[in-house]
Amino acid sequence: MVGESIAREVLKLGLLRGSLPLKNGFELGPVNDFDVSKESSPKKARTEKKELCTFNADALTTPESQPSASSLPNTKINLRQQVTLGDSRIDFQITLTQLLNGASHRVLFEVKNVVCADFESGTEPKLTGPGHCVVVAPPSTSSLNDKVGYQRKALFPWGRTRGQKFDGRSVVSERACKHLRNLQSLIEDDVTPVVLFIVNRSDCESVRACKEQCPVFAEVLEEVVKAGVKALAVRVRWTEDGQCFFDGIIPVLV
Repeated sequence: MVGESIAREVLKLGLLRGSLPLKNGFELGPVNDFDVSKESSPKKARTEKKELCTFNADALTTPESQPSASSLPNTKINLRQQVTLGDSRIDFQITLTQLLNGASHRVLFEVKNVVCADFESGTEPKLTGPGHCVVVAPPSTSSLNDKVGYQRKALFPWGRTRGQKFDGRSVVSERACKHLRNLQSLIEDDVTPVVLFIVNRSDCESVRACKEQCPVFAEVLEEVVKAGVKALAVRVRWTEDGQCFFDGIIPVLV
């Protein structure tokens, strides 16, 4: 839920503006019409409230990085959370409506929280058991212990396959694969589906699918991006006292 809480603040503040080109002249910006979800369960609502207390939402950005709410005066930007579309539920939906002509565009977001990353060759810890996952960066990025050339990559998903399957193949998270395929099914001229990775590590310069642990997720991500689903990643930095700061947009390597 932490990833969704951060994503909500990022979307409300319009921090993805300029990072996600949309059709017909639409662009993201600060939300000026926020709907509190009526579809979240009471348990989930309590959890979200508790999590929001663990970081200072005002610290998620700085005045320099926050777009002005007046920069899109003729566009209504509505944000809804946990929106049911068909037989699935989307984490966030932004609806942009041009007030002059009534034209609209929807942006649908599935959020993936990322906390793990690879290791440079020679710096990885020893495996402590069958459940301990350690991914070493490929030689092409960390050969000869080139610390200047090596750039840490955040990884998703993380873990072991434990009986879950997608398209008949073992996966770390069947749900994550289904989310990607669902986004692909929602592509339309006036709809832009997005998988949004929230990277909780300031030491990572990009994010990629963890094909070492779940090659199926990596394949499905590549497939849906080629079909038109957008993939974005927001990096955040955490302080020791639990405050969260926006730390830029980083590439998603597909």
